[in-house]
Amino acid sequence: MTNKLNTNDCSEWNIVESKFHIESNAHYETLFSLGNGYIGMRGTFEEGYNGPDGTGIEGNYINGFYDSHVIKYGEVAYGYAKEGQTMLNVTNGKIIKVYLGEEELDLTKGTINEYERVLRLKEGILTRELIWTSPKGKKIKVESKRLVSFKHKNLAAINYSVTALNFEEEVKLVSVIDGNVTNMSTKDDPRVGSSFDGSVLTTEDINIEDSFGFVGQRTKNTKFKVICAMENEIETRNSYEIENNKLDNRVETIYKIQAKKDEKITLNKYISYVTSRDLKEEELIPRAKEVVKRAKIDKFERLLEDQINYLEEYWYKADVHIKGDEQLQQGLRFNMFHLLQSAGRDGKTNIAAKGLTGEGYEGHYFWDTEIYMLPFFLYHHPEISRKLLEYRYSILDKARERAREMAHPTGALFPWRTIAGEECSAYYPAGTAQYHINGDVALAIKRYMDTTEDTEFLLKYGAEMIFETARLWADLGTFIEKKGFCINGVTGPDEYTAIVNNNIYTNLIAKVNLSYANEVATWIKENEPKAYEELAKKIDLKGGELELFKRAADEMYVPCDKERGLYAQDDNFFERGVWDFENTPKEKYPLLLHFHPLVIYRHQVCKQADLVLALFLLGENFTLEEKKKNYDYYEKITTHDSSLSTCIFSIMASEIGYHEKAYDYFMKTARMDLDDHKGNTTHGVHAANMAGTWMSVVNGFGGLRVFGDNISFKPCLPKKWDEYDFKVIHKGRLIHVLINKNGTTYRLLEGEDITIKHYDRHILLKAKGEVKIGIGEN
Repeated sequence: MTNKLNTNDCSEWNIVESKFHIESNAHYETLFSLGNGYIGMRGTFEEGYNGPDGTGIEGNYINGFYDSHVIKYGEVAYGYAKEGQTMLNVTNGKIIKVYLGEEELDLTKGTINEYERVLRLKEGILTRELIWTSPKGKKIKVESKRLVSFKHKNLAAINYSVTALNFEEEVKLVSVIDGNVTNMSTKDDPRVGSSFDGSVLTTEDINIEDSFGFVGQRTKNTKFKVICAMENEIETRNSYEIENNKLDNRVETIYKIQAKKDEKITLNKYISYVTSRDLKEEELIPRAKEVVKRAKIDKFERLLEDQINYLEEYWYKADVHIKGDEQLQQGLRFNMFHLLQSAGRDGKTNIAAKGLTGEGYEGHYFWDTEIYMLPFFLYHHPEISRKLLEYRYSILDKARERAREMAHPTGALFPWRTIAGEECSAYYPAGTAQYHINGDVALAIKRYMDTTEDTEFLLKYGAEMIFETARLWADLGTFIEKKGFCINGVTGPDEYTAIVNNNIYTNLIAKVNLSYANEVATWIKENEPKAYEELAKKIDLKGGELELFKRAADEMYVPCDKERGLYAQDDNFFERGVWDFENTPKEKYPLLLHFHPLVIYRHQVCKQADLVLALFLLGENFTLEEKKKNYDYYEKITTHDSSLSTCIFSIMASEIGYHEKAYDYFMKTARMDLDDHKGNTTHGVHAANMAGTWMSVVNGFGGLRVFGDNISFKPCLPKKWDEYDFKVIHKGRLIHVLINKNGTTYRLLEGEDITIKHYDRHILLKAKGEVKIGIGEN
């Protein structure tokens, strides 16, 4: 059986599993994960799962809650990352066991008569309905609703009902908090699992009393503490007894109910997670108790109402509506929902590569956030983008420490992969060497400022990061005669080419970083001179440094073969032989799992093309002819082994007029996780690709570009679509863009008049007004 969703179950707003299959269970656990940017719960069954190994992965996660471990090297050198950090699978609070007499509800046994599970994207809940007959013939109906609250950071809740259909005897509902949890262990795939062997959580506090219970645990090395608490509420007209048990690492409340035929028994379970990363330890248990007690007073129905209201506001601004392809519409909304569930919104957490849906990449934050996911939020919920940037500021001191460790006397070097701020990549050629992370952060700050004009953020956080990252480039690079400012010994986003001189993406984004640092300094000096003096004093920024920033930016070397009109990915890229794609079988991809890195490094082959990404992000620096010629060249040597690749190729194909190709790449992007294109969704969603789906529509088909003060669109309508529309926020204006077979309509829904560009035509949008442009009027 494949992991693809049944197309008969396709719905624009719902992800439906209409039959239970052991073979696809782990895949659906990922798809049906719920989260709120802080808590993440995999879509496992409340009653548990007893299928074969590898077909189910229990998981509950807290964004930014991790333990560390010493990285063991066969041979070590100065400056290697010292400790790894792994997001933990924490205490399992969602367990509700069901017993019919002595028989336990187990979907791998007995008979499933009816089954449906639905992730409801509009409501933000996971529902399930099933009718199950036990091996001894007892038939029950189970109905459940689960949510992780967007309104209450520390809260999740489950509404779980059981109805006896053909018998009358005792039914037991057992509500459990279980601290016997472990992380997945690393196997042959470096993208999966952790280095931990067994549990790293030690139980310190445990109690159960009346309907309230909790388990408190501490990490082995970081010494963080987590409390998982529950409050239970039974709803039944039948007589029942309650029994509480406190076991090793586990508490449970048992409801023994005398079931009557066709009478529903409901258990509402309220679950809280709090940690010492957010609160003082003496506050943890009281806060955990307060959260679930308050939820019980509010009732599940109120929590559900709050969830629906939150999502209604989110979808009003974020939704992209497509007419003409229901499967793509479903994929797009699924991706946008998971991005919301993944994003830290407290200024202390970020977005992990797999969100909060699995343990792939150990819960690490990458450059993916700034280049893919932050822009997704920027154009409809910029306040989330700000919080993601505030996270970077929160680790700025550690970035400074890393810069010193890497022999840079000034500046800051942000980590390629991390949770708490330290570099966690053990493989430095594809980790530490990716200095471009500094430019990615700087570009994200610039984009944020261009779109929001949030000067309070710039003065409080942004400028300091811009200056410190620029300092790093100024020290890293060297002025070389007849070439210019060169940056040697780095790796770009394309991990199939490592430790090179003048990686083109790195050089171009460093140029942006350096230029913007000079621009920001000039603006603050003129508009907030006192703030400039205070910041310059704080970081000991000297005037000569600004002059160096400008000179380095102006003289930045960009490798290019002028005779062929091709930009080189690095100084020596064209001197390598092209990979033998014709004789590389499909089963040898991704290459990183089948070939030694050195074998890959010796060839012209890209996991993702650095230059094509630069053509999109920094498109104002290239002509259309240059974009076409370079796209054609690099497409032939790109494997797309990175999930970050196809969306960028789709966007650029749209821009240069390869519309069918743009759509084909978009198809591979939009349903990557729903249809498990990479074969590894069981380990978590591909969060950056999910943002890339939105970018493919808005930046690709819609042609959105924001360069400085200018916002422009170059929309096109894919042949298979009848219509699509989206909204973007720019400088406080909410602009609605509708594209169909009659042309394009722009509406200014919120904010004052603004001038935009439609292709080469300037358009004045007036408040609450609209402008229609017919086909051929571009």
